Amino acid sequence: MPTVVLCSDEFGPLGRAEARALGFGGLALVASPHPLAGNSSDLVKAKAGFLASEVHRALTSPAATVAQENRERFSQLTHRRLEAGAVCLDEACVVDLSGVGQRS
Repeated sequence: MPTVVLCSDEFGPLGRAEARALGFGGLALVASPHPLAGNSSDLVKAKAGFLASEVHRALTSPAATVAQENRERFSQLTHRRLEAGAVCLDEACVVDLSGVGQRS
């Protein structure tokens, strides 16, 4: 089923990390330029037009094309630490240490 996640570009890396962790690495993430609040009506209209166009393209393009285009989007800040159980936002990471120090 064609699906698109809308988010602020500030949360793109977290969205990509969550999508990969859940097995949806090619999920289409359409990001609105941050900030969302305090925008003039002209800027809101411009952002809405961009979002509508990107959502339409993601929902009507072949699934393989959408997955390929999105697989690496927003992954630069998160990719290297995902295997270690970390979720990264910018340069800060949250690491799941629940399994550290447990005896087998």
